[in-house]
Amino acid sequence: MEERIRQYEKFIAQKTRRELSDADRKKLLELHREMVANFQHERLIHLLVTLFFAVFAIGAMFVTASMISIYGLRFEMVPLYLLTLILVVLVGFYVKHYYFLENHIQKLYKYNRELRGW
Repeated sequence: MEERIRQYEKFIAQKTRRELSDADRKKLLELHREMVANFQHERLIHLLVTLFFAVFAIGAMFVTASMISIYGLRFEMVPLYLLTLILVVLVGFYVKHYYFLENHIQKLYKYNRELRGW
């Protein structure tokens, strides 16, 4: 997805640098709206997935902390520790990816204004 957004940013930047007829501007604006809508949908899905994993990671951390406070560090609970670690790492990667999506979609809004002549 990151590569697709970068490629589209290059494409739209090249197209908006040139002089466009009104018909070409209108077609490009339609294409741009469609692409931004697709990227916004992707952003929404990633937000929901990020929140979902964050809730599970917080829950796993709570359970892990509770188990440690009750039983102390025990070798039998290594799978729980690993699960918590994996969830926390996944949340970190999801946040990083969502941050990328959010920032680049915000940049694409600029081209929407340019194509409208604002």
